[in-house]
Amino acid sequence: MNFVSIVVTHNRKELLVEAVNSLINQTVKPGKIIIIDNNSTDGTQDHLSDENILQNPLVKYYFVKDNLGGAGGFYFGMKKAIETEKFDWITLSDDDAIYSNDYFEHISDAIKSAPNIKAFCGSIYLEDGRIQYTHRRRIASTKRIKEVTIPVKEYSHNFYVDVFTFVGCVISRELISKIGLPDKDYFIWYDDVEYSLRIREYTKILNVSKAKIVHKTKVISNDFAAQYKPDWREYYGVRNRLLTIKRHTSSQLFIFFYIPYYILRSYLDLFRPRFKGFRRHVVYVYTCAYFDALRNKKGKNPKFLPD
Repeated sequence: MNFVSIVVTHNRKELLVEAVNSLINQTVKPGKIIIIDNNSTDGTQDHLSDENILQNPLVKYYFVKDNLGGAGGFYFGMKKAIETEKFDWITLSDDDAIYSNDYFEHISDAIKSAPNIKAFCGSIYLEDGRIQYTHRRRIASTKRIKEVTIPVKEYSHNFYVDVFTFVGCVISRELISKIGLPDKDYFIWYDDVEYSLRIREYTKILNVSKAKIVHKTKVISNDFAAQYKPDWREYYGVRNRLLTIKRHTSSQLFIFFYIPYYILRSYLDLFRPRFKGFRRHVVYVYTCAYFDALRNKKGKNPKFLPD
């Protein structure tokens, strides 16, 4: 079996080098590592050359003149892989995902043991050793696409998931030909959830618990609920979640009544202490996000972009 790895990056050149080296040093190596540089301005390309990454025959580097976001970056990378590479499986990750050197070895063993499964993922850990359990979830309600995290005790063995993030997921080329590419117009956030929901219509998704990634993220999502800070990305998370609910609900009639309740409840949640001092800002973000989602308006919003 042959793997192609897609890594999307933007202005994190040191982390990117570590992430790419973790792929180069696999005991079962990918056939190609495709780097999608989302218009970095920090000298990423020069740094990759200085670190002898670009000279490695395993590596292909694409510089994108416009920041496509994570969604657009993965779309572009997968499209390039399909057009230019021979592979059986594709893996997706950002520049802050550091693979254990036996990650593909464990995934390969799982593929051989479960040939009917066409999508896999591994376990995500924070630098302090905690499992970042928010990356692997199950759907508790198909009507409102309610997601629940996997109990930590299940990480002692392999288990099935319904939803994964684009951190170490492994998808068969055969499956991609059926479900298409990620929705590039999500820009960032929730594109992976929407894609997972398409995947689960065709195959189970198996988490291979011994396949591990250290996620060197700045926002520790395990603790996010207790430490709200304004973030331009939140607009896309709120908008894209509602778009995904509308697209994948098992009951359009239910959603017709549920969406007004969902929106009202989110505004009432702003009275929680964690939003104190930021309520006006969050009301503005939510209002923009809901208005656009109800109109099925996707893509970049110029009001919500990085500085």
